[in-house]
Amino acid sequence: MFETRERVRWADVDLVGIMRFSAVTRLIETAEQELMRDAGFPFATAFDAPEFLFPRRALKVDYFLPLRIDDALLLRCAITRIGGSSFTLKVDVVQERSGALATSAEMTMVCVDARSFGKEPLPPAFREALSRYSTSQRCP
Repeated sequence: MFETRERVRWADVDLVGIMRFSAVTRLIETAEQELMRDAGFPFATAFDAPEFLFPRRALKVDYFLPLRIDDALLLRCAITRIGGSSFTLKVDVVQERSGALATSAEMTMVCVDARSFGKEPLPPAFREALSRYSTSQRCP
């Protein structure tokens, strides 16, 4: 499991200082970006004539606890499934002060050719890097 920290920002909250449900996607993408950086695939390199892209196919989010402006958060993430051409990232957002699970999300991404947008198998080096964060075995 990979962990990174973040805070609820001013841009994330509504008029009463509670994080908007739609702002949780920023936390999910922050966790994804930091995990990919740790895996050796920083997002900055994604703009240098990429061979593959990883658009989102599905996102499921469960909300358990409201988060307030400036709450310190622990983002815990793991790869829960590695398929032939897709993978699923699970992100748990924990409120550091209480240790309570605030939000849990699963996001599935599909590997596509950057030019044709046709589905492609996950590149071997990418698959190997993701497996370091995997909580399960490869699914066919």
